[in-house]
Amino acid sequence: MTTHPFDLLMELETADIRLDCAALHLARDVYPHVPAATYLARLDEIADDVANTRPGLSASLRYQAMRDVLVHNHGLTGNQGDFYDPDNSYLNRVIDRGLGVPVTLSAVWVEVARRLKWPVSGVGLPGHSVIRFDDERQFILVDPFNDGRTITFDDCQRILDHHFDGKISFSPEFLQPVNARHMLARLLGGLRDIYIANHDWEHLTNVLRRLTALEPDNVGYIHELAALHYRQGDVRNAYAHLSRYLKKRPHAGDQFLTRRKMAHLEALIASLN
Repeated sequence: MTTHPFDLLMELETADIRLDCAALHLARDVYPHVPAATYLARLDEIADDVANTRPGLSASLRYQAMRDVLVHNHGLTGNQGDFYDPDNSYLNRVIDRGLGVPVTLSAVWVEVARRLKWPVSGVGLPGHSVIRFDDERQFILVDPFNDGRTITFDDCQRILDHHFDGKISFSPEFLQPVNARHMLARLLGGLRDIYIANHDWEHLTNVLRRLTALEPDNVGYIHELAALHYRQGDVRNAYAHLSRYLKKRPHAGDQFLTRRKMAHLEALIASLN
């Protein structure tokens, strides 16, 4: 198995992962010649536009300034018409088109705010990423997917009801700030679901590789990669990933079955030599 530069980026300490840079590297799996510096500069320009409004220190004023620039001036909003278009999850295309899914739109808001040194963070509300603006007295919840509107706790419950059929009750714990690793994992998880639904095994392979680098303790992704390589006839990589899976889970309940699969793969590899 070869190591991709993006994999190394994902293996950094969480505090060292820059969300914008990582998301643009991810886009290179589909757009290999993405000029990352150009898109980082565009985020710089958006941040400058926000700063030039001189909004003050309160969360409400800063929120309104960002909404005016990102939504009203740059048209950044959710792709309601084609939610499952993979381009909604690639930061370069989100910046180009002004359309995205909740997590990529949240990433744009968070990265613009980071440039301004404002306390704005992603929030891992189950089923739907939102963001929060903080000041000393309050925080404001914002839904970048729906034109950057503010939302209440009741709105959060309605979001949960929509995604989970009323099986999950809202808790303030859902509104804790999340880091770049969490947001990237959610972004990649959404792409994983899309590529599985589309039977796009090539792009799914890349996404699973990124997920294994980002969440090395999640052995489920390693097992998925093994199965995917086998489906594509790549028995050597299938074997390598099953071996890696067993090393991480030496006492797994499926150890016997996994070893049988590896024996089968060993025989196939031997026949290729």
